[in-house]
Amino acid sequence: MGFNFRGLAFKQSLMILAAITIIFGLIFGIMSFKTQDMLNKMTYENGEESSRANVNYIDKLFTAGKVIGEDVAENLGSHPMTKADMDDFLMQSLFNARRTIPQIIAVVVAYEPGMGPETSEGEYMRLARFENNEIKLISGANYQDKEWYSSTRDGRKSRWQEPFIGEFVPEPIAVYTVPIYQKNMQGEDVLAGVIAIDMSIDFLKDEVASIPISNSGYALITTAKNMAVAYPKKIAEGKRNRDIIVREKRGQKQVEFDRKGRDSSGLFIGTVAGGEESAIYYTTIHSTNWTFMVVWPIQKYLEDQSLMRQLFLILSLGGYGIILVIILLISFRVAKPLKDLAIAARKLGRGNFDVAIPKITGHDEVAEFAWAFSNMLTELKDNIEKQKDMKRIERELDLARNIQLSMLPGEERDENSDDDRHELAPFLLPAKEVGGDFYDFFKIDNDHLCVVIGDVSGKGVAAALFMMVARIILRTMTKNLKSISDAFNKTNYALAKRNRLNMFVTVWAGIIDLRTGHIDFASAGHNPPVVRNKNGSAEFIPSKSSVVMAAMENTIYKQQSYDLKPGDTLFLYTDGVTEATNHDNELFGDNRLLDIIKKSGDLTPAETCTLVKKEIDDFVQDVPQFDDITMLTIKFNGIDEPVWERYEKTIDVSNNGKSGELKSFVEDILTPMDGAKKMQMKDAWERYEKIVDVIPENQDILTAFVEGILAPMDGSMKSQMQINIAIDEIYSNIVKFSGATRVTLIVEVRKATLTARLTFIDNGKPYDPIKQADPDITLPAEEREIGGLGIFIVKKTMDSVSYRRNGENNELAITKTL
Repeated sequence: MGFNFRGLAFKQSLMILAAITIIFGLIFGIMSFKTQDMLNKMTYENGEESSRANVNYIDKLFTAGKVIGEDVAENLGSHPMTKADMDDFLMQSLFNARRTIPQIIAVVVAYEPGMGPETSEGEYMRLARFENNEIKLISGANYQDKEWYSSTRDGRKSRWQEPFIGEFVPEPIAVYTVPIYQKNMQGEDVLAGVIAIDMSIDFLKDEVASIPISNSGYALITTAKNMAVAYPKKIAEGKRNRDIIVREKRGQKQVEFDRKGRDSSGLFIGTVAGGEESAIYYTTIHSTNWTFMVVWPIQKYLEDQSLMRQLFLILSLGGYGIILVIILLISFRVAKPLKDLAIAARKLGRGNFDVAIPKITGHDEVAEFAWAFSNMLTELKDNIEKQKDMKRIERELDLARNIQLSMLPGEERDENSDDDRHELAPFLLPAKEVGGDFYDFFKIDNDHLCVVIGDVSGKGVAAALFMMVARIILRTMTKNLKSISDAFNKTNYALAKRNRLNMFVTVWAGIIDLRTGHIDFASAGHNPPVVRNKNGSAEFIPSKSSVVMAAMENTIYKQQSYDLKPGDTLFLYTDGVTEATNHDNELFGDNRLLDIIKKSGDLTPAETCTLVKKEIDDFVQDVPQFDDITMLTIKFNGIDEPVWERYEKTIDVSNNGKSGELKSFVEDILTPMDGAKKMQMKDAWERYEKIVDVIPENQDILTAFVEGILAPMDGSMKSQMQINIAIDEIYSNIVKFSGATRVTLIVEVRKATLTARLTFIDNGKPYDPIKQADPDITLPAEEREIGGLGIFIVKKTMDSVSYRRNGENNELAITKTL
């Protein structure tokens, strides 16, 4: 029996051993944790008990020292004294302090130069010291750079200094320093000096030595900077205070103990002065920010833990060996028939459908697998054939989806329907590969935009085909009849006449007058659109819906109307929006849609569609989409000018003899007007027209024609130059590429706003220069493709550029503010 490291037997054995390892590891970890936890708990409780009384005693002692220092500083600051008064005050203060705290051995006062009693300049320092059962007065100097003085002077706050052996007190002392403040002539507090209370700390050594600690433990006191000030003689062994360092064990490293970021008390493992590893319980002495520590050597506990780990490891390794042998025997017994089945599967994979399937007796999972494998072989050929058919169907559905979506306009530029008077954005998400929803938009003429949304009954390929037929017929009828009700009647008749499958479609369509916002619309059983008014309110358009299209041949649809105001947004949708359903079979609903449209604010039409889709997704969560979701959003911008009464007069400017016609034309209009109407007339558009043959030489004629019209308007030279360049580029394109024989240039000017609009009309072949991709101007000149730069310059310099194919003519219009 060969041994296969990649075989199931080995992998199964390895997985079982891994599981056993994890279990043993967890048991070992839990046991170690429990043991350690018991040790920590016992040590923690002993440390807390040993520390409580001693820390409270020391804390009260130093707190009392702080209070004495604060009182002395306050008296010195509020009562000016002579030298004699100062000496009496210091001696009395030391006497009173020692009655409360015998460990206080000196009271020191040091002033800033010139601030001492009866001194106009220079230093002043006096010290009252207790020595040999009497109080002595001593004068000092050169204290400005001493740490106890400078740190308090610069920090402007009271503090316990690090213990040191004083110049006048030759023993270890703890010094509490307090700044002295006095009022100046302006009544402001100024720093006058520093008061120091010197406290002997020899008593701390006696204090820690007298504390009984179990298990060979001892007590220790360190300062805020971790300098040992009280410790038993057994750890000193001739070491200086700064050599007795407390270190904490972190992993395999020993780092100096740092209390920052810790609780005021706790337990850790470490060493003292490089000695044996110990359990150390620390407590903060809050008055001085020193640390009281209780230390226990824990070598015995650690040795017991190590022996327990070794015993557990030996037992685990022995158990591993026995378990491994048993697992391998069982795994090989199971793996042998699986290996035979794997060989048969490889042959089957190479196309050998006559392969013999091993017969395995029994009722276990391996036998059931062999039986299932045998049945699979008999069905495999049929399934392969079915998969071929399914893939073909999937490819065809994918192709149908692409065709369907490509038939619908993606953006307004595709339909030459974009202008500044409106914004528009569509959204369509079929529930299946292809769907029955559709939208459409197109211009009937320059001022009328048709918008359509529809929903065919059913789903899938049949609905998609019916949708495409309905859209094409309705678009054709609307463009030709230019009446929405007539278009509905004709489309319904065409669809219903040969509707053998009894399908139908709901449609809402409207023709928007982009000059006024007036909509003529009709509805064939479709949801009424939502209008978000500029003031933030939203409502469904009041409408009466007629019968769905394709149901009856002779259905008559009535035309209805609604008026949009500048800033209003029209939102068209199918029932896939309002009938989206969540887990509780609750519909998204009309009210929820209204609320969303209200809060859409100043969003663009595209952003409005995105917002509605997001709200639907949040509502339905992971419930599958069962219906197509289609939206079409139109924002009516309108125009920022009043509605004018407009009169036009076209003359041939080459005939100077007809100039009187314009004057007579204007006088006939203005004569019957009152003053207000005359003011309005100032803002009317003036229109001029020039027709030339398409030859290069006539470009100069057109340029001179435009300059003669614009010159009296006193526009900027820059604007005039940009217009001349635009004429050059547009006329050159017509000459080179259009094949036109005649060009008509219409110039319209509005003096009130210094605006000019130039419309080039040629009878050449259809050509929309706006659709051409802009050249990459970031490339060096030698790497750019030839052409395209001229129209790019026109688009960048003009306020607006638009194109449309009007019958047999191309019309390219540019607008520029002078």
